[in-house]
Amino acid sequence: MNRIIIFFISLLLFTACDKNEDPSPAPEPTQAERTVLIYMSGENNLTQDYQYPGESFLADDLEEIIEGSYKVNSKQHLICFVDSVGTNNKPYIIEVSNGKTKEVYRYESDFYASDPTKFREVLQYTIDKYPAKEYGLVLWGHASGWIVHNDTVPSVLKTREATRGYGKDEGWDTNGSSKWMNITQMAQALETIPKLKFIFADCCNFMCVEVGYELRNCAEYLIGSPAEIPGEGAPYHLMIEKLFSTSPTFYKDICNCYYDYFLDAYTQPDYSDWNLEGYSVPLSVFRLDQMDNLADATKQLMQKFMPKYPEQLDLTNLPYYLYNDRRVIYDVKTVFKKYAPESDYNKWLDVFNTAVPYQAVSQRWMSIFDTIRNDFYTFPQDTESWGTVSMFFPQTYYNSCYFDYNKRIRKLQWYNAVDWASYGW
Repeated sequence: MNRIIIFFISLLLFTACDKNEDPSPAPEPTQAERTVLIYMSGENNLTQDYQYPGESFLADDLEEIIEGSYKVNSKQHLICFVDSVGTNNKPYIIEVSNGKTKEVYRYESDFYASDPTKFREVLQYTIDKYPAKEYGLVLWGHASGWIVHNDTVPSVLKTREATRGYGKDEGWDTNGSSKWMNITQMAQALETIPKLKFIFADCCNFMCVEVGYELRNCAEYLIGSPAEIPGEGAPYHLMIEKLFSTSPTFYKDICNCYYDYFLDAYTQPDYSDWNLEGYSVPLSVFRLDQMDNLADATKQLMQKFMPKYPEQLDLTNLPYYLYNDRRVIYDVKTVFKKYAPESDYNKWLDVFNTAVPYQAVSQRWMSIFDTIRNDFYTFPQDTESWGTVSMFFPQTYYNSCYFDYNKRIRKLQWYNAVDWASYGW
């Protein structure tokens, strides 16, 4: 009897040990309808502005995101990557739902959120952990379209000739310097993952044809503004629901939510010192699978009227969206409407309207530049003239400015697609 008891005890112990050493495989994550990643590159004055101690746009937006998460259902995932200010506050990833946050990963050391390698790493982690039928990406932070700034790519630091436009990271937590993400490197990172349903750029000056063309293989839609946006950015407590909309024209919901919110907010006491009544945030949408068609149509249209260097277009009193040393990145539709033969312009416009299926036009917006604010009164007053999309047009006086636009534009694929070189630029 004792031998039988000992045998069964030994068998149980063996079975228990075997179970611990060879665990059952973890079940595959359930595929969601949509996963949206908000990439918050906040190691800059959007988190901590020394001119306004105690104010943090990043903290405010996280609160709005939490509030908006009540609209996220069990078949949706809302994920935030957060890089803020503070050496004791390393970058982290959270899932937000039902008014609560759950930290799912925290990095052991700080890094530049504008590093395209880290950017891709965060994207891949999100896709692996939260698989879905489709994905959305929100770019939260600073941007300047394709305009050149210091970036995080070592080979580029030697030449200063690549193009950068998103994710300004001041490097405060690494004792480094301010660096941005190269738009071409962003495209390369995005092209290694499944094509996104949309990219929503909650940052300044992103809606230019140069950026849209660079990202044409990365997503179905690109949504954003060609102009500056206010520091507080999108109203996420209202916007989260729109980011998960399954409507065929969900991009309209995103634009209208943003536009209408600021149209009303600028009438409130918080903005009374700025005198912004009637202003909003201009917004537009690229259908990225149509960017090649837009480039071809633009190339053909330019052949009808574009002068050759040193002759150039007179852009006086035409709307532009950025002032860096010079007036730059002009509204493409107003420029072409002024200079192109009418019949050719109308053919181009058909292609443009397909590639840009929606625009929320605001002829005035909050700007930190006195020059832009003063020039609002010289811009066309009819909304039909506006495309709410920018394009770079070379000018001889750009040769003497700090950013050297005429040279740096050559690094963009759009430059070759529309054949700027044939005009001597």
